[in-house]
Amino acid sequence: MRQRLTWLIAVVVIAGAALAWAADPVAVLTEVRRGTGDVRIKLVSEEDWKSPQPLMSLRPGDQLRASGDARAVVVLSGGGVKTVTTENSPFFVPLPIASGGGGDTVRTVVSNVAQFLVGKQKEPAYLRLTSRAGTQPRQDLPLILSPRETRLLPGPVTFVWNGADTLKYSIRVFGPDGLGWSESNLPRQPLAYPPAAPPLRAGVRYVWELRAEGYPADRAQFELVPDADTARISSELALLKPGALADYPSSTVALMRAGLMFEEGLYQTALEELLANSAVNPDEPTLRFMIGHVYDRMGLRYQATQAFNDARMLSPQDK
Repeated sequence: MRQRLTWLIAVVVIAGAALAWAADPVAVLTEVRRGTGDVRIKLVSEEDWKSPQPLMSLRPGDQLRASGDARAVVVLSGGGVKTVTTENSPFFVPLPIASGGGGDTVRTVVSNVAQFLVGKQKEPAYLRLTSRAGTQPRQDLPLILSPRETRLLPGPVTFVWNGADTLKYSIRVFGPDGLGWSESNLPRQPLAYPPAAPPLRAGVRYVWELRAEGYPADRAQFELVPDADTARISSELALLKPGALADYPSSTVALMRAGLMFEEGLYQTALEELLANSAVNPDEPTLRFMIGHVYDRMGLRYQATQAFNDARMLSPQDK
C-alpha cells in the first residue's frame, strides 16, 4: 500500500511539472538591475539556476532570486507587476488569474502588451549567419534612417538620412498617383515635408526615395495612421504612463509603451521612446534588446546587430 501511495505521489509530481513546463508563458521579464548583487532564474523545466536573459518568457512555477541590491521586474500577462528583490526572493511565477471581464481598462492594455512582449525573447535568425559584430556599413553610403518602413501618428514628417557631408542629395516622395513632391541639391540634414507640398493623406502608403550622384538610390515606405486608429492608440498610450502605472518602474513603462507602438507598426515612435529611456538607463539590457527588434523591423540590420550585441554584453552569460 505504501509503495502504491509513493508511486501515485510521484506520478502527480511528475505530471504537475510536465504541465507547468508545457504551459503557455504567463509573464515576461522586463528589467534586470544587478547593481552589486545578482539575479538568477530557475525554470520549472530545469534543475539549475542560471542568468536570466532580456525579455525572457516565464511560466507558472519558474523562480527568480535576487541578491544584494539587485532587482528584477516581472510583468504578468493577466496584468500586474512584481519587483523581485532579496527581501521577497525566491519569487515563484504564479498561475494566471482569470479575468472577471468588464472594467479594468488599464489591466487589459497591460495584459495585451505583456502577451505581445512574451513573443520577443529571441533574436532574428540572420544573427546566426553573420559575425556577432556585424559588418559596419560605409558611412558615405546614402541610407534612409527615418521614416523607414513605419507608420506615423499625424504630425510633421521629417526626412532623416545618413551619408557623406560632401554630397548633395535629392528626395522624391511617391504616392498612389505617382510623384507627389521632390527636392534636390540638399545638404545632409533633416528636412521637413513642406506645408506647400501636396498634403499627405492618412491610410495611404508612401514611398520616399533618396539619391546622391554616383550612388544607388535608397527607398523606404511610410504611412500616416488614420484618425480612428490615432484616437485609439493615443487613448491606450495615455494609460501606459507612470501616473497610471504607479507600481511600474520607468524602464518597464517605456518598454511597454514601445511594445504597444511596435504592435501598431509605429516603429519610428517606438525607437524614439526606447532610445530616450536607454540614455537614462544605459545599463538596462532589455531596452537595448527591444531596440534591436525595432531596428530589425525597420530593415536596419547593422544597427539591430549592434543593439543585440549591447544587450548581450549587459547580460552575463553562464559558462
